[in-house]
Amino acid sequence: MEAAAGWRCRPGGRLDLSHGFVRHIRRNQLARDAYERALRQTRGRARLPVTPPRPRRPDQPVYRPRRGGGPGGDPSPGPPQDPRGPRLFCLEYEGDDGSVTSVIVHQGDSAEDVTQRVCARSPLEPPLRRALCQRVQDELRQRRGTG
Repeated sequence: MEAAAGWRCRPGGRLDLSHGFVRHIRRNQLARDAYERALRQTRGRARLPVTPPRPRRPDQPVYRPRRGGGPGGDPSPGPPQDPRGPRLFCLEYEGDDGSVTSVIVHQGDSAEDVTQRVCARSPLEPPLRRALCQRVQDELRQRRGTG
């Protein structure tokens, strides 16, 4: 079998180790071996000072999840239910001075009750009070699915 022109072949089909690329690979392998050898030697000699273990905090309470309704557990699972029903939305009103008033609106609330709770925290003029009551009433109707 004849070698093609310009190709350098070794007998037996071996790689030409005099090629620059192969020399770079071999040099990197030798450098890595020397580095790992030096690390192993220094790791045996230089030990880090042993620090005392961090103190435990026995006074910190440990979280224990509540069991629902089983033997030895609390018979009422979950938080206590609000008599006004489930929450529908949170109404946030920003006054002229920039203060924000937040009121949680429940299923059983009326628009007038919600308006009174908002006005107790930030006083409103009667026309604004009526507009707020109408807006809350529309929102309650929409979220309850009536209308």
